[in-house]
Amino acid sequence: MRVESQQGFTLIEVIASFTILAMTFAVILEILSHSSRNTLKSSEQTQIALLAQSKMDEVGILIPIEESTLSGEFDDKNSWSITIAPYELAYEGDVKMGFAPVELFKVDLVVSWFDGRGQSREAVFTTLKAMSPDFERGPGG
Repeated sequence: MRVESQQGFTLIEVIASFTILAMTFAVILEILSHSSRNTLKSSEQTQIALLAQSKMDEVGILIPIEESTLSGEFDDKNSWSITIAPYELAYEGDVKMGFAPVELFKVDLVVSWFDGRGQSREAVFTTLKAMSPDFERGPGG
């Protein structure tokens, strides 16, 4: 009498295989979830940066370079506030000048928006703008 051995997988091997498959699938779904969230955040931040750049480009063209505070809205979800103030640059040179060749103004732009979860967010952008002084006004204004 000869006993033939059967070849195949045992129940424990099948359960272990399905467990490994399920864990791998869960990890892949988590990675995809994080990836899509990061893509949405990146898209949102790119849009905010483009809006900020367009508003900063208006300073000196549509928005006069003078001490002031202005605000407005880009659309229903995005608003802005801009503050322009004179900026004094520390000078450590030996030459004394009766006037500065340019006047510097610090421009602070705050862009506010609601993110995908409805939370209020804001980003601050700062730059310096140079302007030729108005010699007809006299020193200091």
